[in-house]
Amino acid sequence: MPRLPVDRTIPPPPGPLRPFRFPPFLRTRLPNGLTVLATRMSGVPLVSMELVVPTAGGQHDPNGREGLATLTAGLIDEGTVRRDSMEIAASVERLGGFLTTGADWDVGYLAAGLLAGNRAQGLELLAEILASPTFPEAEVERLRRQRLAEILRRGHDPSALADERLNRVIYAGTVYAGSLIGTEGSVPVIDRESVLDFYRRHYLLNGSALIAVGDLDPEDLLREAEAAFEAVAETKAPTPPPIRPTPLGGIEVHIVDRPGSAQTELRLGHRGVERMHPDYVPLLVLNMILGGKFTSRINMNLRERNRYTYGATSRFVGRLGPGPFLVGAAVETESAGAAAREVLFELRRIRQELVEPGELEEARSYMQGVFPYTVQTIGDLAKRLEALAVYSLPDDYFDTYLRRLDEVRREDVLAVAQRHLDPERIAVVAVGPAEELEPQFAAVGEIKVWSPEPRAQLT
Repeated sequence: MPRLPVDRTIPPPPGPLRPFRFPPFLRTRLPNGLTVLATRMSGVPLVSMELVVPTAGGQHDPNGREGLATLTAGLIDEGTVRRDSMEIAASVERLGGFLTTGADWDVGYLAAGLLAGNRAQGLELLAEILASPTFPEAEVERLRRQRLAEILRRGHDPSALADERLNRVIYAGTVYAGSLIGTEGSVPVIDRESVLDFYRRHYLLNGSALIAVGDLDPEDLLREAEAAFEAVAETKAPTPPPIRPTPLGGIEVHIVDRPGSAQTELRLGHRGVERMHPDYVPLLVLNMILGGKFTSRINMNLRERNRYTYGATSRFVGRLGPGPFLVGAAVETESAGAAAREVLFELRRIRQELVEPGELEEARSYMQGVFPYTVQTIGDLAKRLEALAVYSLPDDYFDTYLRRLDEVRREDVLAVAQRHLDPERIAVVAVGPAEELEPQFAAVGEIKVWSPEPRAQLT
């Protein structure tokens, strides 16, 4: 039987969506204030456990000591009253896994991945690190020097310079204007006493969550968690500082001068919404159409039609506080002003007219199709459970996620665009040669030119 010819100019039609159900999980709050979220994922003899501490994120950095939260998180596993850092590393190796610590704007965390049979010992190790870190002076100095080296490196990275300047402009006067790793001024004044004080006030079980995913029985895990953390009393958690940046007065253009650059890092952005905002899901759909995928409006405009860049994206950053909405691209310097004007055009257009039915259907179908792929591994599931805990989302949030995507209409996209996008009060940051960039941005908005700031030198 002869084969029918294949028309490769037409993509095949999508198949029907497969049913998806988020795995059942246990969610319980212990008497000491620790919430436990655990689910079984059989198939491989592994377990992922993460202790998430929302009171220890970068939003709690004190003024003048920016970077203290991440420095404390990086030091918490460098020794306990029972073991030094080498003994902790050897213990983790014997358990057949890894241990990592860190912090972002929202949380500090301690995470371990290990063989399922060693779960109880791993949990005891996490509890020990949380309860009795020693923060050796030599380790404080070592990590502090590493931070200064990283700050020095970022001072020569145009992408980092663009992000840093955008945050300073959008969030002036709030903690989000700073840097998670600190600055050349703040890191040198962070000493062991600062780290100890931050640890004592912020590493609390009350309001924290233990996330466990893998080859485990959730009820067994709950009993082990109660035993590991039974000696810790519930304490009052500190209140996060208010993050209420003043809206920009218009379109502000900030040029960070880098003479001779053939390429310019371009950012546009303003304050966005909190992760818990009721408009968050329709905003994800809006962003997918605007700049969240390859065929988005901004990327097709800047890359395909005008050939200003290899790629441009936009996103709403979800945080406990109002994270930024931002657009980013690396563009040819000679086209930077034109690229910024095209982005502003797309922001205005999506606020003025309904998106096309095909655009909406493509965005929703793409998001619904890829979502199941983001919950395949124990790490994927742990991240989803972490989101439920940190952002106080309902237990059925991910079970209903695909349905809520399907309920987003063209009118919803227009409404959230009008509520949460403001192209007339936005920051435009360009990192490149000011001599070439200033004339291009003269008609965009009021211009300020900055020289890259002097960076700390290592001694």
